[in-house]
Amino acid sequence: MFNIKKISFLGGVLILLSGCFSKTIETKNEQVLDNVKNVPEWLRMNVDEALPFDSLNIWIPTNNFQTSSLIRVPRFPRKISDKEIRKNNALTDFNISPLQQGEILHLKAVKNEQVSAQLAIGAKLRLRNLEIEVGDLSNDKGEVFKASNIKIRYVKYLPVQRSRSEYKWSPKLESIVGEGTSGNMSPNVIGDPLVEAAKIDIPAYRAQPVWFTFTIPKNSNPGLYSGVVTVKIDKVEVASYVLELDVLDMEIPDPIDYSFHLDLWVNPSAIAGYYKLEHWSEKHWDLISEYLKEYASRGGKNITAIITQEPWHKPWIGDTTHSQVTFGYQSMVKWIKTTDNNWEFDFSVFDKYVEVATKAGITGIINAFSMTPFQTDQAIHYLDTEDNQNKVVKLRLNEPAYENAWTAFLIKFKKHLKAKNILDRVYLAFDEKPEEDMEILRSIIANAAPEFLGKITIAGHPEMGKYSDNLSISYMFFPGQSLEGKGKVPVLPTIGERIKQDKLTTFYLCAEPSHPNTMTYSPAIEGQLIPWLALKYNIDGYLRWAFNDWTMDPFNEPVFNHAQGDDYQIYPGKNGPISSIRWELLKEGIEDYELFNVIREKGFVSPEGLSDIIDLATRNQDGRYKNASDFLEVRNELLQIK
Repeated sequence: MFNIKKISFLGGVLILLSGCFSKTIETKNEQVLDNVKNVPEWLRMNVDEALPFDSLNIWIPTNNFQTSSLIRVPRFPRKISDKEIRKNNALTDFNISPLQQGEILHLKAVKNEQVSAQLAIGAKLRLRNLEIEVGDLSNDKGEVFKASNIKIRYVKYLPVQRSRSEYKWSPKLESIVGEGTSGNMSPNVIGDPLVEAAKIDIPAYRAQPVWFTFTIPKNSNPGLYSGVVTVKIDKVEVASYVLELDVLDMEIPDPIDYSFHLDLWVNPSAIAGYYKLEHWSEKHWDLISEYLKEYASRGGKNITAIITQEPWHKPWIGDTTHSQVTFGYQSMVKWIKTTDNNWEFDFSVFDKYVEVATKAGITGIINAFSMTPFQTDQAIHYLDTEDNQNKVVKLRLNEPAYENAWTAFLIKFKKHLKAKNILDRVYLAFDEKPEEDMEILRSIIANAAPEFLGKITIAGHPEMGKYSDNLSISYMFFPGQSLEGKGKVPVLPTIGERIKQDKLTTFYLCAEPSHPNTMTYSPAIEGQLIPWLALKYNIDGYLRWAFNDWTMDPFNEPVFNHAQGDDYQIYPGKNGPISSIRWELLKEGIEDYELFNVIREKGFVSPEGLSDIIDLATRNQDGRYKNASDFLEVRNELLQIK
């Protein structure tokens, strides 16, 4: 398999396994992965106390390779006192224990899943041209796990910024950030984007995580595969570690077949805005396809289709309104007022978007947003053929003109959808609307297109279930949250009744609650926890607004209006999406959900045992106090590895 030899390394003996080093990342050199210009001396002292060696320090976050991805490595690590650990044992995950020579990095995985892991590297002096190599792995039968199934990325650090939502309704960042946010306001930074680079530099007195993603092909043969991870840095002796991957004889479904219902709202206008492209141009469609494929790779089920201009406007400065995100939402339907004062509609962009999304693997519900906007009166943007000018008409929900416009739309929309053979997939979608509004809307729908009465999507309060076949309930109403018991109907009985009626039910997070959540600076472990909540409450999955509503510069000015990262889960790269820690861990939590269902269906674990596993996974929903070892124990229990 491998030839074993010994070399001296930093005064000790290192076991080096020689093999085929075929995997070296070759992309743009990002060099330094933060925008910090000056580090105060007192902050350097904190790092000085935390790093055992002046020169190279390499360690495993959480001190276990299997759980190492579950924390955000502080850019400026500090020494944590015994007193702090007695108050919060989860802080032990941030202790730095340098790797010993010849130490083994060990992972367990099942077929058709991905597993992430980290190494952290730092020194009290600048480290130049860090480069990571991984070769093929092989087992004692000579079978090979290809290095091409291992992706190596580096964690990039962003500034931590406040938002307007903190002063209006959402929790302040102090109630969210944990040990992974570092810098003590001088400035605070957080690691989240995962960038590919040939080589990078690590400035003095900083830590740099290396992120590994192992994708296990479904045709993998079970067994223990071994190889080498090599760390190369200018003027530092090469460090190599044995890598072991234990592939178990169990398999989860492909993402398109996940039972977990993931519904993220993708915004094509943010793609056009950030990349400075003309809406619906060829290059725009190419990039839309790349982002939709990324969404589908996590099992994304629903298509977010925009049928009116700016369905998420808010009151703004100077008695105006503005989209609640930087780039807004452009309609996929063109509204046209004819010379005889009737409405016509061009659905060509809508049709192409559905086609592109479906081709990307998103084959579920098409949510049409929206007959009524989020927090303002309706503003219909249309082309007036009388003078060939683009105009705007504002309509109130209870006005005859509102009913006339939407009656015309619904009649022609359903006719068009029938002709395209997709009427069964299209739902009319609404975001946090009160009951009195839904009563008016239902009346309009019943008169114009009753086919939609059984196909309504609502994100909001639990009582909106009476209007909705696809209901997503704010997690704020769930047990232990601040709105528990304050809905007009209780959450858990509502879920139980919907199960009997075979209706789709998910939950959603936004800039609240504080925990669990996936803001940029949320504790990383909460990303993997979220899908377990669907198991805990016996619901179908998870919704989030939104997938990609970036600011103009999310790497340096990451906040527009809402809490940082509330409205985007990934980042824009040169030619498509850049993943994030929270996006990877959400996928791995969804994979946990799928593995749990496989094991439940096979009867490997008793119902009582399954319940205990869910309780373990979902305890300490505040990730600041949750040990990464919880998920190690969960995995061992699921796989009955004692």
